[in-house]
Amino acid sequence: MSEFREPDCLEKRLSKMNEAQRQAVVHGEGPLLLLAGPGSGKTFTITNRILYLLEQGVAPEAILVITFTKEAALSMQNRFQEMAASGGNIYYPVNFGTFHSVFFHILQESRVLQSNQLLRLSEKKSLLFPILQSYNRQQKMYPDSKADAFQSFNEDVVQMLSAISFYKNTMELSGAVSKAPARWQSCFEAVWQNYEAAVKRTGRIDFDDMLYVSRKLLLENKAIRGYWQKRFRHILMDEFQDINPVQYEVVKLLSASPYNLFAVGDDDQAIYGFRGSEPDCLKRFQEEFHARQLLLGINYRSRSEIVRASLAVIGENKNRFQKQLLAAEQTATQAAKRTTMQTIKQTAAVTLSDFTDKEEEYTYMLQLLSEQVLTKENCAVLFRTNSDMQGFAARCKAADIPYEMREKAASIYEHFIVTDIMSYLQVAQGEGKREHMLRIMNRPSRYISREAVGEGPVDISAMQAYYHHASLPETQRISVLNALARLEKQLQSIRKLSPLPAVNYILKAAGYEQYLKDMARARPERLQEWQEVLEWLKEDASRFASVRAWKNFQEEYTRTLEQGGGQKSRSGVQQIQDGAQIAVHLLTVHGSKGLEFDRVWIPDCNEKNFPHGRMPDEKSVEEERRIFYVAMTRAKKSLELLYLTGTKERPRQPSRFLNPLRELLKQE
Repeated sequence: MSEFREPDCLEKRLSKMNEAQRQAVVHGEGPLLLLAGPGSGKTFTITNRILYLLEQGVAPEAILVITFTKEAALSMQNRFQEMAASGGNIYYPVNFGTFHSVFFHILQESRVLQSNQLLRLSEKKSLLFPILQSYNRQQKMYPDSKADAFQSFNEDVVQMLSAISFYKNTMELSGAVSKAPARWQSCFEAVWQNYEAAVKRTGRIDFDDMLYVSRKLLLENKAIRGYWQKRFRHILMDEFQDINPVQYEVVKLLSASPYNLFAVGDDDQAIYGFRGSEPDCLKRFQEEFHARQLLLGINYRSRSEIVRASLAVIGENKNRFQKQLLAAEQTATQAAKRTTMQTIKQTAAVTLSDFTDKEEEYTYMLQLLSEQVLTKENCAVLFRTNSDMQGFAARCKAADIPYEMREKAASIYEHFIVTDIMSYLQVAQGEGKREHMLRIMNRPSRYISREAVGEGPVDISAMQAYYHHASLPETQRISVLNALARLEKQLQSIRKLSPLPAVNYILKAAGYEQYLKDMARARPERLQEWQEVLEWLKEDASRFASVRAWKNFQEEYTRTLEQGGGQKSRSGVQQIQDGAQIAVHLLTVHGSKGLEFDRVWIPDCNEKNFPHGRMPDEKSVEEERRIFYVAMTRAKKSLELLYLTGTKERPRQPSRFLNPLRELLKQE
C-alpha cells in the first residue's frame, strides 16, 4: 500500500506523536486495524487522521466517522473542529454519527421508509402483548394470583422484546432463544415472526430495524449499494470491539475497493456481549480484508504498576490479540524491566484489601471517602451491578458523603422486592393501605381475592367477614380463612421486631423467600439478582432501629435521586480551600467505560460478582475478565481491589481474577 505525501504543515503535529500514532495517521489506502490499548490516545489519533485525509485532498463529505453513542460522536466532532480551527479557522463538513443515526439517514435518503417515526417501547409492548396472549390461551403458564400473573406477563413481554432485539443484532436464533423467558423458548421463532408482521403493518420500524433493514437493503439493491459506496470513500470506526455481527455486515456492504476502512478498537475492552457485541469481529475484519494491523501500545493514563497489574489479569484470556503495552513513564525512563509487584507494593499504586463481610468493607470505604472529598483528586468507586451501586449510594447518603452518579437509575428502594418487604412492615405497623395489602396478600399465594380488600386502612377482620359471607365452596372458604388467620399472626409477630429481625421473619416464617424461588422457576436467570437484593436489604435494615426511621431515610434518598440529571448528593457537601465541591463518582464498570480517575476502588472482588453469575461458561468468564480489566484501567494513580473472606460458617471466595496478582506477589 502506498502512503500519501506528507505536507510540510504536518511536521509539527507528527512530531508530537509516537511512532504507532504517526503510522496510523499517515496510513495510505486500504483497510487498517488499529488496536488501541487503554489511555493510548486513540481519539487524538483518529482526529489527526481525519485532518490528514482532508489535507491530502479527500472531500469532507466523502469521510464517514462512526461511533457507538451520540455523546461520543459529538465529542469526536467537536474535538476535530477545534483542531481544524486551530490550523486556520476552517469548517469541514465531515460526517459524524452513530451506527443507528447513519443508517437511519441512509434509509431516509433511499426512500424505503413509510414513516420517519420510530416505534416507542410502549407501542412495541402493545404489539407483542396480544401475540403472547394468543399463545397463552391454550395452557396456564402463570401463578394463581391474578396480580402476580399480570406482573409476570409484563416482565415476559419486556424480556421477549430484548430477545428479539438480540436476534436482530446478531442473527443468532439459538442465542436469542436462550435470552427469552424459559416458558416461551419453544415458540420464540413463531412469536418473533408474528411480531415482525405486526410491526410491518404499522409502516414503521423500531430502533434495531435501522441496521437490520439497512443490511437487507444494501444486500438486495445493487444500485443503492453502489451509490452509498461511492458516497463514503473513507470510513473510520471508533470502539470497533463493540460492533455486533449485523453492524459488521452493513459496514462490509457499505465499503468498496480499495476498502478504506479505519477500524479502531481493543478486543480486551469488549464488554457488551449482552447487547450482541462480538469482539471476534476484529479478527474477522483482519482476516477477511487482509487489513494492516498497528498497535497503540503506550498508556498515557496509568502508572506503570497499574498497567502491569491489569495486563497480568487480562493476559489469562485465550481468545485475544497478544499485545505488548507499556506505561508512558516506562518508555520515558526505560524502567520496564524493573517494574515488579514489589514496586507495586512499595508505591501502593495497586493494593489488595480483604474484609470479613460487606459491612466491614463498606465502613472502611466510607471512612476513606470521607477523607478523600477534602482533596482535589478525582476518584471513583466502580461496581459490577447497578443494584450494588445504588446500595452503596444509600450508604454515602446516610454518611453525608457527597457523591455523583452519571447513570440514570431508579432508586433501589423502588425495586419490587424492597417495595414488597416495606409493604409487609407498614401493614404490620398499622400504617398499611389497600395498595400495600394487594402487594403482599398473595406473596406467597394465599388465594385471597382482591374483592376481599376494602378501601382505606387494612382491616383483616373485615376481610375475614367477607369470606364468612362469600358464596364459595366450604373447603375453599376454610382454606382462605386459615390463611388469613396465619397472616394476622405473622403481622403481629413482625410488629414487635426491629427492621433486620422483621425482614428475616418475612423471608423465612412468612414464606417470601420461597415465593421468590417459586417465581424464579420460570425465570431462573433472575434468581441471583433477587438474592443479591435480599442480601443488600438485610444489611441496610441492620442500620436502623425502627421501621419509621428506615422508611424516612428511603423517602429522603429517593427524593435525592430525583433532583436533577447528575444525581449529586446535596446534603453535607464539604468544601476544599478554593471553595469547589468534590464528590465521589459512583459508577458501574460499564458506565465507567471511556472515563479515567486519579483513584479507583473496586469493591466485592469475589466469585459470583467477578465473574458475575453462578456457573459461567468459558466465553462468559473471558468477557467478565474484560469487564474487570476495564475497571482496573480506569485508574491513573491508585487502584485498590477489595474482597470478602467471609466467616468459617459462611466463607466467601475471592475472585479468580485476583490470582495472577497473587502470583506476582509470590515472585518477590
